[in-house]
Amino acid sequence: MDSPIDVARCLQRWQEGDESAAEQLIEHLYPVISRIVRTNLPRRDHEDDVIQEILMKTFSRLHQYKGDAPMTHWVSRLALTTCLDRLRAQKIRPEIRWTDLTPEESKAFDSAWLGSTTSDASEAIQARDLVDKLLSTLEPEDRTLILQVDLEGRSLEEISKLTGWGISKIKMRLFRVRAQLRKHIQTLEKRP
Repeated sequence: MDSPIDVARCLQRWQEGDESAAEQLIEHLYPVISRIVRTNLPRRDHEDDVIQEILMKTFSRLHQYKGDAPMTHWVSRLALTTCLDRLRAQKIRPEIRWTDLTPEESKAFDSAWLGSTTSDASEAIQARDLVDKLLSTLEPEDRTLILQVDLEGRSLEEISKLTGWGISKIKMRLFRVRAQLRKHIQTLEKRP
């Protein structure tokens, strides 16, 4: 944004098919978009990919821009919405990767999965933290279900009485939850 551009004129030229006008608009908007993306970048997303997506949305929706506010404001709102949508999507399907673990959690994971035994209390605490992190990826009902069955040792009949669910529904949910946890563990085993 070295020198201000005439956005209205650029838009008109772009609509007439002038590609240099599109390039000028991109150069004008890029710093605004990249600042918003860097500030609100969803985990595990590459900055350039998100910026590219926002620029594509911008040009596909330029017909919606009315010109009653500066274009940078309109694009800022679009950029922020895109980042928030990506964050929401990650909340719906959270995932843990090896790089998300602290060094202590990595060590606890190694000792648990590689069969190393130790009586170190700090490793036990780190293992507990790792389990909590894995369980936090589950929906609240699924987390409660797995805790009741696998940690509290409740029978399926007890859980059926507590939840009002049928035994077959409980078995199916347990199957799916355990598969989801296995998938997260396999993702951790595939180190970058």
